[in-house]
Amino acid sequence: MIGFLFKKVFFDIWDNLLMLVLMSLGIVVPLGIVYLGSLLLDVNVAAFFAVIAFALLLFSFYSLYLSSITFGYSRNKKGGIQAVKNALRFHFGHALFHFVILVVLCLISLYGIPFYFAFGNIFGIVMGMMLFWMTVIVVLAMQYYYPLCFHMEADGAFKTFKKCFILLFDNMGTSLFLALRTVVDLVLSLLTATMIPGVAGISLSRMDTTKLLMLKYDFLEANPDCTRKDINWEDLLYEERQLVGPRSFKGMIFPWKD
Repeated sequence: MIGFLFKKVFFDIWDNLLMLVLMSLGIVVPLGIVYLGSLLLDVNVAAFFAVIAFALLLFSFYSLYLSSITFGYSRNKKGGIQAVKNALRFHFGHALFHFVILVVLCLISLYGIPFYFAFGNIFGIVMGMMLFWMTVIVVLAMQYYYPLCFHMEADGAFKTFKKCFILLFDNMGTSLFLALRTVVDLVLSLLTATMIPGVAGISLSRMDTTKLLMLKYDFLEANPDCTRKDINWEDLLYEERQLVGPRSFKGMIFPWKD
C-alpha cells in the first residue's frame, strides 16, 4: 500500500498543483498573527495569549477549509465554494474542538512538560516524560482528525477524535510513515516559501492515506468472516490504480513520449 500511496499522493498533488499552492499561501495569515503576538509578549502578556489563541482558532478553521477541498481532490473531484460552505455548516464543531486540542497541546508543551522537568527529581522526570509521550501520541492521532471528519460525516467531533486513536494504534507503521512524510513536506514547504507541497499538499496526503486505510475497514465490514491476513491489497487498490492510471514521472514531464 505504501508504494502506491507515494504514487497517488504525488500525482494528486501534481494534478492540482496550482490550487494547492494558492491555498497553501493562506498559512501566512496565522503565522503573521503569531509573529505580531510575539511582539506583545514583553508589553502585555494577556494580549499575547489572546492573539496566539486567535491564530490557533484561525488555523483550525483554515485546516477545515483545506480539508473540504482536498477531500474532493483525493476522489478526483474538484471542490468549490459549495464544499467549503458545507464544511462550515456541518463541521463547525469539529473546527472548534480542533482549536481546543491545539490550545491544550500548546499549554502542555510550553508549560506542563517544562514544569515537571524543572523538579529535577525522578517524579518530575517520570511525569514530564509521560506528558511528552502523551503529546506525541495525540499529535500522531490528530493526523487523521480532519480526514475522518469528512470520511465519517455523521460523527461528532469527540467521536471523530476517539476514532483517530483507533486508526493510529491499528496502523502504527502507516501513521509513523505519514508523520515522517509530514516532516519532510514541512521542510520542503519552508524551502519553497510555504508553497510546495505546502499545508494544502500535507492535507491532501493525509486524505489519501486515510482513504486507502478505509478500504481495509470497508472490506472487513463487508466480509465479517475474514481477518486482516485475508486482505489482498492488490484487489483493494485495483479501482484506485485504474483512477491513477499507468502514469510515470517521465510521462508527466514529457507526455508526448508516452
